[in-house]
Amino acid sequence: MPPTESARALRILVASSIPSPIEEPFLSTLIAQKNIAVRSIVDSAEWKTSTPYASIPNVSTDRSQPCRPFSDHDDVHRTAAELCAWADLLVLAPMDANTLAKMLHGVTDSLILEILRSWDVSKRTLLVLGMSTLMWENPMTKKQISKIRRKWNWVRVLHPLLWTFESKGKRYLPWEGREELMGAIQNQLDLMTLGQDVDVSMGQTPKHSLSLRPAAKPSSPLPPEIWSMILDFTGDWELAKRLNVYTTLPTPQCWLRAASKEGPHSFMDKLEWAILAGTLDDVKHLFNTHTAPQWLSSQAVRIIMRFAMVPLLYYLESNHADLFWASFGHAFLPDKASAVFGRVEILEYWRTSPTFLNKEYTVDAIDGASRAGFVHILEWWRNSGLPMKYSEAALEQASSRGQIEVLEWWKRASMRDDGHVRTSGDESEPEGSVPPTRKPLRLKPGKAISFATQAGSLSTLRWWVTSTIPFSHEDTVAKLASTHGHVDILDFWQLLHGEKMIYDNQVLVGATKMGHRDVLEWWKKSGLRVEYKTCDIEEALEDGVEGVKGQQVRRWWALNGLNLGVGTSEWMRTKVLNQS
Repeated sequence: MPPTESARALRILVASSIPSPIEEPFLSTLIAQKNIAVRSIVDSAEWKTSTPYASIPNVSTDRSQPCRPFSDHDDVHRTAAELCAWADLLVLAPMDANTLAKMLHGVTDSLILEILRSWDVSKRTLLVLGMSTLMWENPMTKKQISKIRRKWNWVRVLHPLLWTFESKGKRYLPWEGREELMGAIQNQLDLMTLGQDVDVSMGQTPKHSLSLRPAAKPSSPLPPEIWSMILDFTGDWELAKRLNVYTTLPTPQCWLRAASKEGPHSFMDKLEWAILAGTLDDVKHLFNTHTAPQWLSSQAVRIIMRFAMVPLLYYLESNHADLFWASFGHAFLPDKASAVFGRVEILEYWRTSPTFLNKEYTVDAIDGASRAGFVHILEWWRNSGLPMKYSEAALEQASSRGQIEVLEWWKRASMRDDGHVRTSGDESEPEGSVPPTRKPLRLKPGKAISFATQAGSLSTLRWWVTSTIPFSHEDTVAKLASTHGHVDILDFWQLLHGEKMIYDNQVLVGATKMGHRDVLEWWKKSGLRVEYKTCDIEEALEDGVEGVKGQQVRRWWALNGLNLGVGTSEWMRTKVLNQS
């Protein structure tokens, strides 16, 4: 079972179409970074089988050409598809002029070009060109780069790697794009992890208080002292500062410098503070008196998203298009507004914005809204007129989190006229003229029952049993409940199934390994026939938890007939708990 929630690494695919002096140092730097996973494609002539990162050669897809180390050319095509699905970010560093021209014309005669043709354009690409100064200054190069910037908005062109030719051969010019490239990667990492520390249990703040404040402070029906008490009770310093309400709450670490007497120093610090504590006019003034950055900091983006600052988004979209796209482009707005911040205002802005005509978003939007318990977000998507993209994770994560209201919403949304729900295998369509937004959704239960069991959510398990929705993986309940120490679920499951309860000898192995003496005792008193092998229990004790819990299960087994000093045949013989 995968964990119900985890902060995974940013997966970067680095592709080099030519050998260069920047490739090895760049990859070494990436590998040393936390929260980054790297795979690379290198020039076939430079490919090495032993590297500290997963590296494969840029082989030809021409069937008349060799494709080692791949078994055949179908394997090359399959690898391209797998890499496209795996990677969050594609870094082309460097790409030569020949590959650039082929990319723009859709040619797929190499692994890199096959990946470029298959790439999901909702995911970003960073491009470092590598060519001679003569090629770089040629009008064709400028025309190609202009096309990328105008038409390929998922590709960001960075500072190139250039060289000249002298009597001694090729001479590389100093590459000035290292900091820019690493900054762009850090920006992608910040955007991906944005919201992982957001506490969605704090609820939503009233809409009228969450946009950028007008210059004049609106009157409040409550005395300031009452507002201070309310916001002190919430423990939300940022909300108090956003509403300009005095608070005794301690200043968060990330705001100490900006909130100090000296005030913010750098432009980005000043911008973050203006976004949080100022007005839209304050933000405009900063942009009018400073050079706009390439992208916003993760803190600035978080505040804009958290407080649904739609007027500021309109301003950035209209006046700083490159900055806006670098910070909020592709699927970022719908995915984060749905899964992390629960902001319908942001979604409505995105739906009507001319910048997002393609309406790119991923399954993370609806899956994440289900995980977070945002029923209002699910309802917005249902009524938006847009296709509903979601996976099994929607119901699995909602079940893991015990989001009963979300599960009820999915059940209602999948209900057909005959009173039955529409499941993933149901291809039937409702009769008559039904608006697309009201067609029953297909439920994808996946391993929801397993996720609920692992999380110990008995209420969710009860809901699934009484929901009349078909689900699978019932055979995992006893094992997972035993491994994770959920005796109440074992009680419920036995009451429901009696002697027909499905389980195997792993229920004792898992409980032993994880140190759950109460689970072992439950199985002993259950009246069910539970088998085990001495060899399995010995291995579980050796690999299991230590400390008090480990000692408790060892003592329990000693009192219940476990004898490790037996011969091989007896050691591997199947036994029954409490029977000799």
